Amino acid sequence: MHLPADVEVHLDRFRDGLLELVELSGLYLYGSLTTGDFSPASSDIDLVAVPRRAPEKAELERIESLHLDLARAGGAFARLNCLYVPAGTLADPEQLHTYWYGDQFTEWQLKLMTMAELAHAGQALHGRWPPPGLREVITAELRAHVRERLQTYWQQQADRPGIWLQDRWVDFGLVTLPRSAAVLHDGELITKSEAIDRLADFGVPAWLSDEIRRRRAGADGPVTEQQRVARASLARQIMADGISELTARPTG
Repeated sequence: MHLPADVEVHLDRFRDGLLELVELSGLYLYGSLTTGDFSPASSDIDLVAVPRRAPEKAELERIESLHLDLARAGGAFARLNCLYVPAGTLADPEQLHTYWYGDQFTEWQLKLMTMAELAHAGQALHGRWPPPGLREVITAELRAHVRERLQTYWQQQADRPGIWLQDRWVDFGLVTLPRSAAVLHDGELITKSEAIDRLADFGVPAWLSDEIRRRRAGADGPVTEQQRVARASLARQIMADGISELTARPTG
């Protein structure tokens, strides 16, 4: 996969900086940059780093400085997320690992969806491909994971009216429906752009699909408070109906 020149330079700097700080078995890129769906205005840069062992406190402090220094370039470079998964633990979706997200370290899991996305369209920036120890995620397993996320996480979010006043929740939530449908029906991983093109399947009106598409491209337009309230109500109803429909259907 050909990467934008500025992104490639930035990733080279990140990789070379990590190699100076830890014993690195591999560094793997996945997500929109590897599927050809990258938007400089809104996309994250998603990485999995595989150090030979879990970084110690002093090493994490130096890695944090590296992240913060490179994030000063702004834009997508300030949205670089990296999960640090020690060698030998790539097959365990339950274990918590150190995760650089936003502007700080937290803990996160190497989720089944991430494993599937790595296998589907990952790229090695350092180390062997495929990542040694990355286990195969079978379609039935991925479908069960997606169904469970809809029934728990997304159902909970649909019941929180306040968050749907925010653009990012409207976009993230609604795009999740066609992406989930693609996995449940066809075992297919689709991009966000492909998902936006399928929003009408869930009753999303054309004006709202266009709004989401423009925001993803960085061309956001004004939304009045009255429009925001009406849009929130509509998005919540679409989410509730979509979750009910997708989890009621037989998969495959």
